[in-house]
Amino acid sequence: MKNTIIILMFMILIIPTQGQELQKIWEINTLEAPESVVFNGATSSFYVSNVSGQPADKNGMGFISVLDQNGKITNKKWVSGLNAPKGMAIYENHLYIADIDRVVVADLNSGAIVKEYKAEGATFLNDVEAAADGTIFITDTFGGNAIYKIENDEISLWIKDEKLNYPNGLLLLDNKLFVSSWGVVTNPETFETEVPGRLLSIDLENREIIEISSPFGNLDGLQNTAYGFLVSDWIAGQLLTVSDKGKVTELLDLNPGSADILYLNEKNLVLVPQMLDGNLTAYQLSE
Repeated sequence: MKNTIIILMFMILIIPTQGQELQKIWEINTLEAPESVVFNGATSSFYVSNVSGQPADKNGMGFISVLDQNGKITNKKWVSGLNAPKGMAIYENHLYIADIDRVVVADLNSGAIVKEYKAEGATFLNDVEAAADGTIFITDTFGGNAIYKIENDEISLWIKDEKLNYPNGLLLLDNKLFVSSWGVVTNPETFETEVPGRLLSIDLENREIIEISSPFGNLDGLQNTAYGFLVSDWIAGQLLTVSDKGKVTELLDLNPGSADILYLNEKNLVLVPQMLDGNLTAYQLSE
């Protein structure tokens, strides 16, 4: 993912926001290519994955930072020695971390790595989503065009299909797995696409893939709000909302590199990792 990538085509009109506003409340700018952020309600702490290098490099430089609820770093390298860590999810006092071709599991009390799952055939594990029963879903975005799952302490390929359109962000909702896709890559060196990504859903029972929107961006993070789905466009840097009918509305225009966002419903708080800038910014969402 480089800032030289150009989106060559937009297939739908993106409508300017009407009503919702984002107000910056804090920002931290000492991170190293932050990609994802999750919140631990038990300790009121944020965990941020730092790629710290190129997003496909196995360099052992990646790490996880811990921040308090006000955005102050309490432990910059709480877990270290990772390979371009990206998406994360919390389940039963463990943090699941996508780490290129494996999922690393860290104990939330100690930060110790207690398990790792090698995803056979994966080349770019990206987002992670945890179900209520402990099933963990992980996208394999570039090259794999697949989604893996961890269930009964084993990792396996759950679905592989060109219709996934290079899957990136994940969201479990109403017995469906929603996916924000990057779009089919036509230049593997720059991750360039001729037709950008879209919002999809997958039925958890029969794995039917449904297109919710037309192509509209190189999509990364995916969250659910009262205003619809909230997605980030990595290349354009935008935050956008998408209705269940596929209507896209621009919410905020940022620099390229807007990655795996977090939305906290109880606080109306949106956190945006900016990989290229090294920033993590918190915004208050209001009407």
